[in-house]
Formats: sequence, C-alpha cells, structure tokens
Amino acid sequence: MRRRQRGFTLLEVLVALTVVAIAMAALVEAGAQQAASRGQVRDQTRAAWVAANALETLRLRETWPSVGERSGQALMGDQTWYWRLTISQTEEPRMRRIDAEVYPADGAELPVATMSGFVGRIP
Repeated sequence: MRRRQRGFTLLEVLVALTVVAIAMAALVEAGAQQAASRGQVRDQTRAAWVAANALETLRLRETWPSVGERSGQALMGDQTWYWRLTISQTEEPRMRRIDAEVYPADGAELPVATMSGFVGRIP
C-alpha cells in the first residue's frame, strides 16, 4: 500500500503566492488612488471657498462693480491661492455677471475652481 504524503506541492505554493502578490499590489494601488483623490477633493473645496469669499467680498464692497477684471490672493488652509474675477454686462442693464477663477500658487494654467454669480443694481 502506498503511503499518502500530506502538504502542498511547490507548484501549489508558488501559485498561491502569485495570487497573494497580485491582490496586495491591487490594494496598494487602490490606497494610493484614494490618497490622491482625497488631496484633490480637499484642494477643490478650499479653492471653492476662496472663490465664494472673493465673490461675496466684491458684493459687499461695491454696490455696482464696473466691468473688467480684478485679481488678488487669499490664504486658505495654509496655502496661498490666486483668484481672478471677471465682471461683465448682461442683457439686463441692471445686472452684472461675476465669474471667479481660483488657481494654486504653483502657477497652474487651469483653475482648480470656478464660480459664477450676479449682482443687481437697485433703482
């Protein structure tokens, strides 16, 4: 009678290790993507706050802003952000449109956040 051996063969162990290695690599990649996404969402949120603050500051300081551009910078979350407001006329003569764009301090060409608003002139 033949004696049966217990345990795994070398091939079975190598296949199991390969499966575990692929799973671990996928988990590490998912964690890295989540961390990058979290940082991007944080920056977009802060930039949106900067845009909202710039719009409201303009509304509070100027009851009827002149057409043109304004720019400035703001500190939000230990980071300097640059904003640009573009004030334009609308079809309604007693309204102005204000478009805000917010950029990071590193000089990126595309804005991190944009926001639009309107201001009206009371007769």
